[in-house]
Amino acid sequence: MTDNFNRVGVPLTTTAATDIYQAPNNAATDRAIVLSFLVANVGTATTTFTVQLTSSSNTAVSTLAKDLEIPIKTSIEVIVNKQVLLAGEKLRVTAGDANALNVTASVLELT
Repeated sequence: MTDNFNRVGVPLTTTAATDIYQAPNNAATDRAIVLSFLVANVGTATTTFTVQLTSSSNTAVSTLAKDLEIPIKTSIEVIVNKQVLLAGEKLRVTAGDANALNVTASVLELT
């Protein structure tokens, strides 16, 4: 099994659900451990967001935050502890306003 640290940063340019990170899916034993999941409001007003853990086909597995309000010029650590993703699972974010939020995830991939 190989351990790889990974980081992704995604600006949310739409109010549609956006894939932020997908766990490796080469083998049934692949996993990912999300170490940090930060949402920052870089817009001009307070807005909201929703974070879901989904299957590879976008079926909701769990909702981590629902219509969470985030004031301007602030950030929220959504995953305070670790979150395990099984092979192919995704973290998806839906923004209340386009071009207002940036999301950064730090992940340990176990393949």
